[in-house]
Amino acid sequence: MRIHLINSWILTDEHPKAERGNPILIDLGTWKVYHPGDRIGSVSAPQIVSLAVEERGKNDFLPEEIQFIARFKGETH
Repeated sequence: MRIHLINSWILTDEHPKAERGNPILIDLGTWKVYHPGDRIGSVSAPQIVSLAVEERGKNDFLPEEIQFIARFKGETH
Protein backbone atom coordinates (compact mmCIF):
# COMPACT_ATOMS: atom_id res chain seq x y z
CA MET A 1 0.00 0.00 0.00
CA ARG A 2 1.13 3.54 -0.66
CA ILE A 3 -0.45 6.60 0.95
CA HIS A 4 0.47 10.11 -0.14
CA LEU A 5 0.23 12.25 2.94
CA ILE A 6 0.98 15.97 2.59
CA ASN A 7 3.77 17.73 0.76
CA SER A 8 6.46 15.19 0.00
CA TRP A 9 5.63 12.51 2.58
CA ILE A 10 4.62 8.98 1.59
CA LEU A 11 3.78 6.08 3.86
CA THR A 12 4.38 2.74 2.12
CA ASP A 13 5.26 -0.91 2.47
CA GLU A 14 6.22 -1.11 -1.23
CA HIS A 15 9.90 -0.28 -0.70
CA PRO A 16 12.91 -2.59 -0.22
CA LYS A 17 13.56 -1.08 3.24
CA ALA A 18 10.04 -1.96 4.40
CA GLU A 19 10.73 -5.10 6.42
CA ARG A 20 8.04 -7.83 6.45
CA GLY A 21 5.43 -5.48 5.09
CA ASN A 22 5.83 -2.93 7.87
CA PRO A 23 5.13 0.62 6.67
CA ILE A 24 7.93 3.15 6.35
CA LEU A 25 7.79 6.91 5.89
CA ILE A 26 9.62 8.42 2.92
CA ASP A 27 10.49 12.08 2.40
CA LEU A 28 10.35 12.49 -1.37
CA GLY A 29 12.34 15.72 -1.12
CA THR A 30 15.41 13.93 0.23
CA TRP A 31 14.47 10.27 -0.43
CA LYS A 32 15.25 9.51 3.22
CA VAL A 33 13.48 6.54 4.73
CA TYR A 34 12.15 6.68 8.29
CA HIS A 35 10.96 3.86 10.52
CA PRO A 36 8.52 4.30 13.44
CA GLY A 37 11.32 4.68 16.01
CA ASP A 38 13.18 7.37 14.06
CA ARG A 39 13.30 11.07 14.85
CA ILE A 40 13.10 13.83 12.27
CA GLY A 41 14.62 16.82 13.95
CA SER A 42 12.92 17.06 17.32
CA VAL A 43 9.81 15.15 16.22
CA SER A 44 9.25 11.40 15.97
CA ALA A 45 8.31 9.84 12.64
CA PRO A 46 4.88 8.78 14.00
CA GLN A 47 4.25 12.38 15.08
CA ILE A 48 4.99 13.56 11.52
CA VAL A 49 2.42 11.07 10.25
CA SER A 50 -0.14 12.23 12.85
CA LEU A 51 0.38 15.87 11.88
CA ALA A 52 0.05 15.03 8.19
CA VAL A 53 -3.18 13.10 8.78
CA GLU A 54 -4.55 15.95 10.87
CA GLU A 55 -3.68 18.52 8.19
CA ARG A 56 -5.14 16.46 5.36
CA GLY A 57 -8.21 15.53 7.40
CA LYS A 58 -8.95 12.10 8.80
CA ASN A 59 -12.12 11.85 6.71
CA ASP A 60 -9.97 12.01 3.57
CA PHE A 61 -8.66 8.46 4.15
CA LEU A 62 -10.25 5.09 3.52
CA PRO A 63 -10.69 2.76 6.52
CA GLU A 64 -7.89 0.45 5.29
CA GLU A 65 -5.60 3.48 4.97
CA ILE A 66 -6.38 4.49 8.56
CA GLN A 67 -5.47 0.96 9.69
CA PHE A 68 -2.21 1.13 7.70
CA ILE A 69 -1.37 4.48 9.30
CA ALA A 70 -2.16 3.04 12.74
CA ARG A 71 0.24 0.15 12.07
CA PHE A 72 3.06 2.64 11.46
CA LYS A 73 2.16 4.57 14.59
CA GLY A 74 2.01 1.38 16.68
CA GLU A 75 -1.69 1.73 17.43
CA THR A 76 -4.30 -1.00 17.34
CA HIS A 77 -7.73 -0.40 15.79
